[in-house]
Amino acid sequence: MIHSRFHLGAKLGAGVLLLAVALPAGADYNAGVEAYKAREYTKAVQEFQKVVEQSPDHAGSHYMLGVSLRGAKQTSRALASLRKAAELDPSNASYAIALGQTLIQANQHNDAYLTLKKVRYADLDTRARQSYAPAFANAAIKAGFPGEAISVLEAQVKATPKNADMFYTLGYAYSKEENYPKAFTAFKKAYDLKPSDTKSGSSAAKTAISAGRRATGSQKDSYYSQGAIIAEKLASSSPTFDNFLLAGEARLGAKDYRKALGWFDRARSKQAQNALVHFYHSQCNTNLGQYSAAITDLQQVLKIGVSGKMRTQVYNQMGFVYDKTKQYDKAVTAYKNAGNSKMVKSVEDKKEKAAQNVAAAAEQAAYQRKLLALEQQIQALEAIGEIEEAKDLREHLEKLREQ
Repeated sequence: MIHSRFHLGAKLGAGVLLLAVALPAGADYNAGVEAYKAREYTKAVQEFQKVVEQSPDHAGSHYMLGVSLRGAKQTSRALASLRKAAELDPSNASYAIALGQTLIQANQHNDAYLTLKKVRYADLDTRARQSYAPAFANAAIKAGFPGEAISVLEAQVKATPKNADMFYTLGYAYSKEENYPKAFTAFKKAYDLKPSDTKSGSSAAKTAISAGRRATGSQKDSYYSQGAIIAEKLASSSPTFDNFLLAGEARLGAKDYRKALGWFDRARSKQAQNALVHFYHSQCNTNLGQYSAAITDLQQVLKIGVSGKMRTQVYNQMGFVYDKTKQYDKAVTAYKNAGNSKMVKSVEDKKEKAAQNVAAAAEQAAYQRKLLALEQQIQALEAIGEIEEAKDLREHLEKLREQ
């Protein structure tokens, strides 16, 4: 969901652009402008209503009435006035931008997208672009066209490289396209520009994790490590469950299992009955070879209660740990609960082979005991002078050893 700070863009900037347009003279109009600038929107509405009644075909008057109504939170009436302004002067980009912004405010994103799409970003001046870019991006993303938002936002962040909000919106657009590497870069830039914005920081850490899950090799390590640094910064400044969990996830992905355990411990102290925390905790313990602790974690997850995909993951993890510790019967049961027939067969084969190995080892031990007994018998015969008999047994022993 796009942050509300993008809903209106630079609304006052769009209004100021109108001052260069020929407007009807009169005290009512001037009084309306002054009231609007002072954010006295109810008074501005009253003044511009008079102007509209006097000049019903003047687009600029309808526009000023519309933005005043919007300021007074009379969205439906504002839309009617702004539509009239755009109808009277369809070539005026400021009217289209204001109409699009207000349609977004009214959650009419498809209409906003269609309205703003008619405006050519390249034809706008610098000030108008700053109003248009976030409005069009918001509408395009909500209407299901994040790719169109990206092209406008990429151009705008080059023009306004210090605008954290614009980078945040760009990151959101890329995330909707599931382009997590670029989403991470944009969110991180937004967070670097505005470190107090925890929303940007959280989005940067989450998209770093998403990018890491899809990457390989050194890139995978890099995304997780960068995400971990940001998540830990968030967790230190704002010690919430979500931030502790996020820091743990990032460290888990970075294979820094001991640090991850520490963050999951802190998350668990906040929400002891959160199944996901215990599951992540088990993954850390498993990777550290702390299998008994991992089983305890997984049993706690099942005690809390999980279903669907999480339940399957828990039983698969449990099967893996029991298999590692050669508790084959328990591993089979766990994999059966996970519905993992392939691993059930694998563990049953391993169990059978292990049993065969045990039997073979026992047989080998018995054989070695037999050889030792013969050697002792030979030595005893030699000791009492029964050399020929000892010699015969020695030959028999050597044949046994050659088998």
